[in-house]
Amino acid sequence: MIRRSSIPARGAPAFSLIELIIVILIASLIAALAFSTISFNTKPKQTVGIFQLKSPKMSPQGDAQLVCLDHCHTCTLSVNGDAAPLPSTFPEVTAYALDESGSSQEIDFGRVHEKKVCLRFHFYANGSTSQMILASGETYYFIPSFFGKIETFDTLDGAVTRWRQYRDQLDSMGTFF
Repeated sequence: MIRRSSIPARGAPAFSLIELIIVILIASLIAALAFSTISFNTKPKQTVGIFQLKSPKMSPQGDAQLVCLDHCHTCTLSVNGDAAPLPSTFPEVTAYALDESGSSQEIDFGRVHEKKVCLRFHFYANGSTSQMILASGETYYFIPSFFGKIETFDTLDGAVTRWRQYRDQLDSMGTFF
């Protein structure tokens, strides 16, 4: 009986080890290029809302401006001329600032592309931000420009009083330096 061997005889056509390695390298390179172009977005998208305005995650490098339209449902963050949309969790808000006499005045942010601007918030390179009072329903939010967190109040008068206290604290700190 003649036994046939499963090992090919010498000289029979076969792939060499170097050819197999080259094929594996080429296939690996193609797979790496394909997967590098696919973005695996495992981080949750950054959203912007009232309490995120003073968050360190929200502080861009350099001067920036947040503009919200469509009753604060659509927001865009512009940093050094580059604009990027941000998902918004803002309720519809009304913004207030104090005038020279210390009275609260509603802020009119104007229009962009025929749409009313709900909020225009500035981030400055020195770490400060716009200072304002935001009103949403029966809640008022005092947003300080330098130090501290956003504070909530039941009345506009409470937020205005806090603004004045904050201004007085900053004025007294200036005499120290």
